[in-house]
Amino acid sequence: MHLTRICAVICSLYGCVHETGICTMNEQGLDDGKWDLLKEVAETFQTVSGLQLAWRQGGEGDGLRLGGSVRITHGHRHWDFFLLEKVLVDRVAMLHQAKERLLGLPGKGILVTAYLAPALALKCRELGLPFLDAAGNAFLEADGLFVLMTGRKPEKQFLRGNQRLAAFGRTGLRVVFTLLTAPGMLDATYREIAKAAGVALGTVGRILADLQEHRFLTEDREGKRRWIDRPRAIEAWNLNYPLRLREKLNMRRFRAKEEDWWKGATPEINGGWWGGEVAATKLLGDLVPKTVTIYLPKDRNGFLTANRLRADPQGPIEVLDTFWDLPYDAQLPVAMAPPLLVYADLQRIGDPRTLDQARMIHDRYLA
Repeated sequence: MHLTRICAVICSLYGCVHETGICTMNEQGLDDGKWDLLKEVAETFQTVSGLQLAWRQGGEGDGLRLGGSVRITHGHRHWDFFLLEKVLVDRVAMLHQAKERLLGLPGKGILVTAYLAPALALKCRELGLPFLDAAGNAFLEADGLFVLMTGRKPEKQFLRGNQRLAAFGRTGLRVVFTLLTAPGMLDATYREIAKAAGVALGTVGRILADLQEHRFLTEDREGKRRWIDRPRAIEAWNLNYPLRLREKLNMRRFRAKEEDWWKGATPEINGGWWGGEVAATKLLGDLVPKTVTIYLPKDRNGFLTANRLRADPQGPIEVLDTFWDLPYDAQLPVAMAPPLLVYADLQRIGDPRTLDQARMIHDRYLA
């Protein structure tokens, strides 16, 4: 399974950057949760980039703001950034807020967070907002320094306090997907939601309560539900789907004899759905997919045999289990997965071409 894609690492440091750095971080004054995050960020960044990284805890008295500073070192050169730490960053608006907060400082500022999805990482570059995350993704730009790493997935989860959102765990993601994909499901019964999401009946109430507690949706006295912040729910789902749910969908890779085999394939006959680049091609028009993503029921043999697909761990065709029970959308091309899932597939691939496709899908179908 492809878990990591480093788009680029370019450090114009007048020499090789692949030296092992030793962290000299200062623990003084940091609470345990923040220290755990900063420690993870430093260790991962140093392993991936070969640069040294040191945190400095500071206060107003010594001119430091926003929780301290970070120093990046290579040889005899160093670069200092004011530190803005925010555990969860899951939408573009939060990047703009961070950028605005860092403006006016006497030097450069840097956003430090648990994880930035590829699209948000590239948005940081567009905004000129330096960042580091605990997965090893980074954007740094200063005199003599340029680092860009995106597409790395986190190995652990950092939470706000001790609280975990059940809504974006493995089971909750199924429920949230159903609610976001089929608007009529917002006012469906618990039993109907459970059937469509493929979860136990008792799960639905817990997930809805979690969504209300964290101000994603609300419910009036008559039981009518509505989204308070649907865009934030979409980005939170997109962020967590590849980390919590996708890995449980029995993904297998295959190869076909002909590259354009998919043009004549009919997954709907087998209860299947197109995802990823093929779905984007059907939605957006004249694109040439490099990968093929298909969601099928657990009995895949009929489709695999009909299309003469052979198993290949390195093949460009990936087949995953469906995880929802909803009818095809008559307004979309036949057998195309819901746009939210297509958006997440394209974001996960993480190269500039698919990120551009993801942006168009989002703006046309999810905004």
